[in-house]
Amino acid sequence: MGNRRERQQQNKQQHQPQNKQQHHDEQLQENCDITIDRRSFLKGATALGAMATTAATVAGVAGLAGCAPKDKGQETKNTQIILDADTFANAKWNFEIPPDPIDESKIEETINCEILVIGAGCGGLVTAASAVEEGADVIVIADSSGPVSRGGSNAAFNSRLTHELGMDYTREQIEPIFQQIFAANSFRLDQDKWWLVFNESGNAMNWLMDKLAPYGISTVIENNQQDNGGPLATLNVSHSFVAEGNTAAGASQQIMVEALATEIKSGGGRIYYKTTAVQLDREANNTGRVSGCVAQKDGKYVRYVASKGVVLATGDFSQDRDMVAKYCPIALPFGNGGVYDGSGLKLALWIGAAWQKYTPNAPMLATMGDEVLPCRWWAEGALTTFPGLLVNNKGLRYSNENCTYGYMPYPQRVQPDGCAFLIWDDNWVYASAPWQGDRIGGKPRDTKWVYDAMTALFDPDTDWTTTEEYAGFDATMAETAVKADTLEELADGLGLPKEAFLAQVQRYNNYCETGLDDEFHKDKRFLLPVKQAPFYGIKNEPYTLCITGGLNTDIQMHVCDANNDPIEGLYGVGTVVGDMYGDVYDYRVPGINLGGACDTFGYLLGKNLSNGKW
Repeated sequence: MGNRRERQQQNKQQHQPQNKQQHHDEQLQENCDITIDRRSFLKGATALGAMATTAATVAGVAGLAGCAPKDKGQETKNTQIILDADTFANAKWNFEIPPDPIDESKIEETINCEILVIGAGCGGLVTAASAVEEGADVIVIADSSGPVSRGGSNAAFNSRLTHELGMDYTREQIEPIFQQIFAANSFRLDQDKWWLVFNESGNAMNWLMDKLAPYGISTVIENNQQDNGGPLATLNVSHSFVAEGNTAAGASQQIMVEALATEIKSGGGRIYYKTTAVQLDREANNTGRVSGCVAQKDGKYVRYVASKGVVLATGDFSQDRDMVAKYCPIALPFGNGGVYDGSGLKLALWIGAAWQKYTPNAPMLATMGDEVLPCRWWAEGALTTFPGLLVNNKGLRYSNENCTYGYMPYPQRVQPDGCAFLIWDDNWVYASAPWQGDRIGGKPRDTKWVYDAMTALFDPDTDWTTTEEYAGFDATMAETAVKADTLEELADGLGLPKEAFLAQVQRYNNYCETGLDDEFHKDKRFLLPVKQAPFYGIKNEPYTLCITGGLNTDIQMHVCDANNDPIEGLYGVGTVVGDMYGDVYDYRVPGINLGGACDTFGYLLGKNLSNGKW
């Protein structure tokens, strides 16, 4: 066992940065224009999970210490700050305090346009492309070095493609589905935004497919978990853009944004990269219209003036731990995920914009999904957790394993050390067949090929730096992968208590024989025993993809104040849009963040803002 792990570690070191968090930070600082996939969001940041007990306290102290009233916030001898409700409610966080305005004498240039878009991700570029098509004079500024993207799932209802495949939804069909989703999220979301997506996403997707086709980009519908029509069923509405060299459905959004950036410039739009917005200009002492922004590039300040509107498309706030502590403390134990620090959101808060109506925000979480081969290619579909045997570090089951990986991170994170172990035997791949492809109408995966791919994970000589299908699946997995000839050896290799683990496997195998799971009542079609040697196990931790939502916005994408009144001239698209999701981003309409908040809202905003309708 020791020699195999040493070889695994050597293999990893050959292909990975010595300090993964340092490498992650360097990527952010350099604003690399590369695709950031689900796997690579957070690796290196999961150590924060070990601080789950103190994270909220630490963040709270950082934000509250300087503002707490002396008669309320008391500092004890061991430097702990004791809070009460009044102190907490009346204090301000550091990020809420606006900086001094930029000295006018330092602004060296003024550039005029009709529409200014801040951010060169999916939402910003769709907005800009739509506006350019309408003849608007558009400028895009972004602190990245090029167009940026993540993922590749774009939800759209009743597009040209779904119609061709016979996969359209009527209003009568979708109403109970949406109602179920709303209820599962405690109705803590703006229902009108969901209905806007249902009504308009097909038109937006048709427009987008037409825009991308000249660049050799075609569109497919991803396969997703069906759950035999049960409560975990996800809708097959996720459109994915593919092209030569980028054939993996659900992982190729970068080719889309690069094509849109080219399209914007060919239509007369201007894009300025490595340009960071540092101040929104709001008239009448922050009570009037937003007229533009001040941005910094190469140490120089430039003012951009927009006669029709300013669009914030600046991403989420998951890299700012103070913002996470205030707006989404439930995400703190999952680590500092995502790639954005909420800079654009702060700009809006500083000039009077309100935060979204429902807090805490809904985190987009993942676990035991794309980064684990048995799930990525599972016969029942993507977006699910591992449906085999799942135990915590005490060797015990803790949940029905059949679940979407938006929900499963919560029960996993509260386990000891926040980790879980995926367990299966040598027969599991064949018993789980057939293995589907990644798209509707695609060829099923060859079961022998899936078996070989999974067993290669346990070969220390396998280079998992990248794979043919999904960039980011790397040697970090092999580090926690154990293959053993006996269950006793498997327990030892994974560090599980042997007696408890063996007893749990025996109970589980009994459920598989009877077809009745007396512990967590898992569907019998997933009750496959762990009996055939060799045995396999992988350690897994949940992580944050991003944190959804931000500003108080209406269905015309206006950014609003605390009275829900629009701030004239200021708009938001993409993850900036508040109240799209409730308790958690649950994936049952896979790709609704890209397809709805980015594609649909961006398309509508670009058209209507250009024509003076919004």
